[in-house]
Amino acid sequence: MAWNEEAQIRCRFACICPQLWNRLEPTEKDDVRHCSPCNRDVYLASSEADVRRHSEQGHCIAVPVAGADGEADPEEPCWLVGKTMPPYGTK
Repeated sequence: MAWNEEAQIRCRFACICPQLWNRLEPTEKDDVRHCSPCNRDVYLASSEADVRRHSEQGHCIAVPVAGADGEADPEEPCWLVGKTMPPYGTK
C-alpha cells in the first residue's frame, strides 16, 4: 500500500514497477510519461480522484510517497510507479 501524508493518497498496487518516474520518457503532457520496456503510458496521480479515474481505465500510475523518514523532499520527489488493484475503492 502506498500512502502520502501531504496529498492524502491511499491505494493498493497489484504490481509495483521498478521503473522510476523521473527516468520515464516525457510526453506532450506534463502528467504522462511513457514506459518503453512495457510500451505503456504512466499517469501521474496526485489525488485520490486521479487514482480512482486511472484505476478504472486500467492505467499504470505514479503516486507521490514520503521518504523513509516520513518527509517528502521537494528537491528530490519520490514517485511509486505501478498498477492499482482493480476495482479501486471496493472491498
